[in-house]
Amino acid sequence: MKACVLESVGKLCLKEVPTPKPRSGEVLLRVRACGICSSDIDRIFKTGAYHFPMIPGHEIAGEVVEVGKNVDKALLNQRAVVFPLMPCFECPSCLEGQYARCDHYNYFGSRCDGGFAEYLAVPTWNLKLFPNHLSFPVAAMCEPASVALHAVDKAQIRSGNTVSIVGSGTIGILAAMWAKIAGAGRIILIGRNQAKLKCAQSLNLCETVNIREHEPIGYVDEATAGKGADISMEFVGTSEGLTTAISTTKKGGMVVATGNPNGEICLERSVYWKILRNELNIRGTWNSSFSSTRNDWDITLSYMSNGLLNPETLISDFVPLDKFQLAFDKLRNKKDVIKIVLDLN
Repeated sequence: MKACVLESVGKLCLKEVPTPKPRSGEVLLRVRACGICSSDIDRIFKTGAYHFPMIPGHEIAGEVVEVGKNVDKALLNQRAVVFPLMPCFECPSCLEGQYARCDHYNYFGSRCDGGFAEYLAVPTWNLKLFPNHLSFPVAAMCEPASVALHAVDKAQIRSGNTVSIVGSGTIGILAAMWAKIAGAGRIILIGRNQAKLKCAQSLNLCETVNIREHEPIGYVDEATAGKGADISMEFVGTSEGLTTAISTTKKGGMVVATGNPNGEICLERSVYWKILRNELNIRGTWNSSFSSTRNDWDITLSYMSNGLLNPETLISDFVPLDKFQLAFDKLRNKKDVIKIVLDLN
């Protein structure tokens, strides 16, 4: 099969590699689409993977073409998305059904081979089936949409709340979609990429603040008559992003930290004082829920299937696997690109 193989930092190559065979409890998924996440950019060009060689990609949608032992053959030809985290099922968090907190997890596209390939062997536990009327590239958006939903769920948004969202990337805009569904009265999206902010504006989701043009803390302060946002959500993973989220939150309000950091996160003393003196609630989020009691993926697929959530509006490019270099060049240049999906149809 063809696959994009990360051989070392900065060296991603299209190669012929062996097609995996599904083991007991697994299926062979023919990958039809795989989204490119900002974490893929960092992994490929900056931080590297847990091992080399490795096939990146964790926003996966495809169809089942083979089943392993002890797998229901009814899964053959079914369309499915893939929850990319493979828990150990034995640690204290797993025993509580909090699989994203697993102590010994594996992960498609970072700790083991992922979806930038024509085929992938996947445990049936990690599959979620989706209806035929959803295209594969749209279904691949289920992963980032579920991560955004998980963060919004942690935010506990109430009807009429003012929500400040720091970070205008894909998950930030998806969080704005979910916040609107949750009943937020006012959503303020803060970012620096004008194309992404313009996209959010075109969807009538929120008002936007370009930090290249306006000072965001002052903007939110003025917009809320000095009160601050009821909830601030951070999707950048930088000291500046977290500082902005803390500083735009009202006294007693909620800050939800979601951004994946590339380096150290440092707060000035005056910002830390805001946490203490304003008695802010700080919540961290990681990945998404995938348990019997709370499954963000079921919710996301339901809303997508019913047309109540439309993440396809964020897809700016569909790029064939053999043109992967074009996709990464566009993403790294950040010109008029919101979301790129590798299309393997």
